[in-house]
Amino acid sequence: MDAIYLGLFGVVIGFVLWWWNEYWYVIPLKFKCLNSSTKLPPGHMGLPFIGETITFLWYFKIVRRPDDFINAKRRKYGDGVDMFRTHLFGAPSIIVYTPAVNKFVLFSDSNFKQEWPTVELMGVTSMVAVHGKAHTRVRKFVTNAINRPDTLSRIAALVQPHIVTSLRSWAEMGKIKAKVETQKVFNN
Repeated sequence: MDAIYLGLFGVVIGFVLWWWNEYWYVIPLKFKCLNSSTKLPPGHMGLPFIGETITFLWYFKIVRRPDDFINAKRRKYGDGVDMFRTHLFGAPSIIVYTPAVNKFVLFSDSNFKQEWPTVELMGVTSMVAVHGKAHTRVRKFVTNAINRPDTLSRIAALVQPHIVTSLRSWAEMGKIKAKVETQKVFNN
């Protein structure tokens, strides 16, 4: 009889753990959006704290086929959805995988804020971390500085010899690993 209770306890704990992130993150949002036409994308938040991080890392680091993680979700939720919700690296996330939705997210600075790790890695005032008007101002300053013809010719004069040298050495090497060699070029 104790084995039955222990088994039942294990099933209940497993169920609670499996749905914990849904109760903690999703249910409050659904109540908040109850009277509006806003809907959350499909998906599952996975286990507490871990979410789907293990599956994500499996596809990215072990299998080395990151597209398969996205494609598995696309097959599961359908092609017309364009996004899904998940829980990665301890934070609820929405993964967007079509160009149209990516463009909307990237150009709607006021609707989205950037979280860790970008802010911690790049700094609070870096171009990728600032939002809204500040980002537009910094981006305009950088693109105006870079896109001037005299600046582009100076950049080309600095970069071209290094690129030509690399291409010549690749030709002499014969067969190369493109990823490794291009990383060498751009990290020097």
